[in-house]
Amino acid sequence: MFRVTSDPVRNRLYITLAGHLEGPERQTAIKAILAEAAGLAPGFGVITDISALHASDQDGFKDLLRAKASLKLKGVGPILRVAKLPISRIQVERITEQGGYSSECFESLEEADLRLDELATGTKPAG
Repeated sequence: MFRVTSDPVRNRLYITLAGHLEGPERQTAIKAILAEAAGLAPGFGVITDISALHASDQDGFKDLLRAKASLKLKGVGPILRVAKLPISRIQVERITEQGGYSSECFESLEEADLRLDELATGTKPAG
């Protein structure tokens, strides 16, 4: 299962990946991610929620690595993730490292959104 949305006003891409994404569904998800990213300005932030994603096979790993590289070419800014399953977190960290960029990890979408707000304004929210 996957869901991809964007918020052009906040210049953000939201990706949710869950369960076991097999070949055809994974390819559809990647196309949806790149299509949504096309409507955002360079420097756009990304929050990927993989809290319910199961580890992928080697082909899945390569597909996700190619998707991250494509986002990099589109001018992606900060990439944050929400992760709870240790094996998925480890796999995505490997993709991030091999893609040549860093990513922060959070326990919830709300925390990640607040961090992007911080990065966009250069200040920490009150509270």
